[in-house]
Amino acid sequence: MDGLKTIADSLNRMSARPVVKTKTYTLPKMMVLVPSLAVAGGVSNYYNTLGFNNDKRITYFEISKSKQESMPAMLFRLLTNYGRFFYNLLKYKYEVVMVNPSLDQGKSFHRDLVFIGIARLLNRKTIVFFRGWFEPYEDVIKRSAFKSFLFRNTYAKADRYFVLGNIFKKKLLSLGVPTKSNFTLETTVADSRFLQEFTLSGKHASYDDEVQFLFLGRIEREKGIFIAIDAFKILQTRFPAQHMRLSIAGDGPGLTEVKQYIEQLSIRNIVVLGHVSADKKKKVLLESHIMLLPSYTEGLPNCILEGMLYGMPIIARATGGIPDVIANDVNGFISESFDPGVFADYMARFIANASLYREMGERNHFIALNRFTPEIVKDRMLTHFQDYSKHTI
Repeated sequence: MDGLKTIADSLNRMSARPVVKTKTYTLPKMMVLVPSLAVAGGVSNYYNTLGFNNDKRITYFEISKSKQESMPAMLFRLLTNYGRFFYNLLKYKYEVVMVNPSLDQGKSFHRDLVFIGIARLLNRKTIVFFRGWFEPYEDVIKRSAFKSFLFRNTYAKADRYFVLGNIFKKKLLSLGVPTKSNFTLETTVADSRFLQEFTLSGKHASYDDEVQFLFLGRIEREKGIFIAIDAFKILQTRFPAQHMRLSIAGDGPGLTEVKQYIEQLSIRNIVVLGHVSADKKKKVLLESHIMLLPSYTEGLPNCILEGMLYGMPIIARATGGIPDVIANDVNGFISESFDPGVFADYMARFIANASLYREMGERNHFIALNRFTPEIVKDRMLTHFQDYSKHTI
């Protein structure tokens, strides 16, 4: 991670937003499998933001619905999708299929391996981009001879893998992906819509008035929301005179429980915002100083990259691809601990040292500005896709 600090320090000397030159790409004819683009979520947001389907060579194929379905309706839709997928591959002569599964409790795992099987049956090239990873299900696959067989004969036969962290390459190899497979380390994307209204100087100035911590994500226990709340409560006892706030932005099944927990413990200065989009999201990104995400397990959450882009140091658990973008004492703090006291210690370092906050926040802004904005991520991905036309998979 010393390299990350060196790159960031050199970028700090730049004052202008990087310019992505207009390029002409020679692309294969591709079909990209995506969830319903009407649903708010990481994968949907990624493909909506990058808009690959605006290129006539790339087509999005939606494989899920935005509304809840009955089991018979879901099974009928799934079978229909497989039929449409097979038909479209033949009729429109797609050369490459890109699948975006999550290694979850089983639904995505089983659904998407069939798409891969159909693509391989028709001799199409395949890209697998794992977007989420549920470690207990990884163990289920390893313990099951049948699931391991399915994995080795579908996912492990792909032509190329995009991963959100080096840890996922190691995990895929342990599940049977050949060691000589083509792996590419990629990222998610940061929402850059509000950059015109963002300044580091403005954010730094507001830090002296009130330190604002931000939890931005799905509200459920596995995202570490209760660790974040407990850490903030500990911090308040250590710095009783300090003006500070924790904003909780997001929606999810744990929202009511979180509100009750805060009320029961009588924790002051916590604001539960619920789902944020448009102006509400702009407000929390522009006003918050430090991002807190002690999530149990992750791929590489968009919120981490967005926190970086808007000048926030990151405090998070060292899970998934997070250690590939955050390093201790460089641009934030990460730990494998589940102890709120550990995260309170990290938070306290910023309270005690405003210069540390400013240095890390500035570093993160320039890292993200040059690596995670939609224009830059899209350019990288289209360059990857172009490899298929060059036969260098």
